[in-house]
Amino acid sequence: MKSRKHRKILSVAASLISKKGFKGTSLQEIADKVGLHKSTLFHYFKNKEELLLEILTKAIDEVSLNLKRIIAEKEIAPEEKLKKAIGSHLILLSEHFDNVNVYLNDFRSLSKKNQAVYLDKRKEYQKDFEKIIVEMKRKGHFKGLDSTIVTFGLLGMLNWVIKWYHPEGSLSPTEIGDVFYRMVTK
Repeated sequence: MKSRKHRKILSVAASLISKKGFKGTSLQEIADKVGLHKSTLFHYFKNKEELLLEILTKAIDEVSLNLKRIIAEKEIAPEEKLKKAIGSHLILLSEHFDNVNVYLNDFRSLSKKNQAVYLDKRKEYQKDFEKIIVEMKRKGHFKGLDSTIVTFGLLGMLNWVIKWYHPEGSLSPTEIGDVFYRMVTK
């Protein structure tokens, strides 16, 4: 498990990069906000890109783990799995708002090698999400629709929430998830 200081660095860096961009955020600024000497950051991360990769993978790893747990629940119907998957995605998106925003704006700042590492995690998540869509198709939902396209459409809709969601808005992530679930199943 990561130390409290490690988690603090990630949180501060995600917030700063979300607001100012990867190129606009310096390691010195991150260190100052955390209350460390800049050189101490290198105890936790080899370089700024490694820090960026960890910011990006933090959210995808957590949402992927939740999705795998949902898929493994053999006793619940595919419809309930989809509802839980939508809810989990939106709750974690709201909890990791800065991390997701960093992905949308700064993913290309990673080297090709680290982009591939991160994209592999996203592809695995997409494939796991698609398993639920395939289960739903077997139960008569999404008739005549390509499972991959349905998955991409649903994930695109969920991910776009980052552009308009506000914590003080009229609906919680769970309530937004309920609306989305009803949109795609009714």
